Amino acid sequence: MVQIPSFNGALDVTPTADSSYVVQLSPDWTVGGKPNGGYLMSILARCAGLAIAAAGQHHPHCVISATSFIGSPDPTEATVEVEILRRGLGATQVRAVLRQGGGVLVDSSMTFSTLKQDPERLYDALPAIQLPPMAECVRIPASSDGRFTVSVMDGTMILMDPATMDWSQGLSGGLAELRGWASFTDDQPIDEVALLYLIDCFPPATFPLSSKGWVPTIQLTAYVRALPAPGPVRVRQKAQVIEGGFVDEVCEIWDETGVLVAQGTQLAKVRF
Repeated sequence: MVQIPSFNGALDVTPTADSSYVVQLSPDWTVGGKPNGGYLMSILARCAGLAIAAAGQHHPHCVISATSFIGSPDPTEATVEVEILRRGLGATQVRAVLRQGGGVLVDSSMTFSTLKQDPERLYDALPAIQLPPMAECVRIPASSDGRFTVSVMDGTMILMDPATMDWSQGLSGGLAELRGWASFTDDQPIDEVALLYLIDCFPPATFPLSSKGWVPTIQLTAYVRALPAPGPVRVRQKAQVIEGGFVDEVCEIWDETGVLVAQGTQLAKVRF
C-alpha cells in the first residue's frame, strides 16, 4: 500500500537554542523536486506562530503573508528565523526567513491575529463559484508524462472542473482560468495554515493558454479571511495580465458553506 504523505507531518519543526527553528523539508510536497511555494509559506507560518506564542502574544492565526521566493531550497534540512516586528492588541507582525546553504531563500512579512469561523461579513463582492459534483471532476495526477513530477498531487486531492481542462486553446482564444475542488487525500482538516498551501496548489492558470513548463513564483501575497468549515474547498485561479515574461495570478478559496476564506495574488515567470 502506498503511504499517503501527511501535510501536518511535513510541517514539524524543532526550536533551537538561538530562537530559530530547524525543519526537514519534505520531498512529498515538491514540484519538479523543489518544495512548493505554498508549502514553504505554511512552514514559515508554523514557525512564526510558535515564536509569537513563546513571546506571550495570543494571535494564533496568520492572516497576511507577503512572501518573496529568492531561491529554490532543496528538500533537505533548512533553518527558519523569526523576528517579531510589532506587538499590538489586535495583531502581531513578524518577519520570517528560511535559510539553507548559508543564504536566505524565502523571505516573508506576516501578520497574525485571531480569526473566527463565522465572521460577521459586512460586504462581499465575491460570491462562491459553482462547480460540478466532485464525481464529475478530473483529478490532477502527480505525473502525466513520467518526466516532470508534481509530488504534491499525491497528498492533495485536486478535482478540476472539466470545463476548464482544455489546455490547447492558446493565447488567441483561451481563457486563463481554472476551477475545482481541493482537499487532502488523507482527509486532514483544512485549517488556516493549510489554506496558505492551498492558495498555491493549483496548476498555473496559464496552462489553458498553452504555456510551456512550470510557472515559478517570484512573490505571493496571501490573505486568510476566516477559518473554513469542515470539508473540501472550492478554488478558482485565474491570470489577469501576461507581459514581459511575467504573469499575475489571483487565487480565491471558498469553504463548503460558500464563505470566502482565503485569497492570494502572485507574480510569476511564464514562457510560451
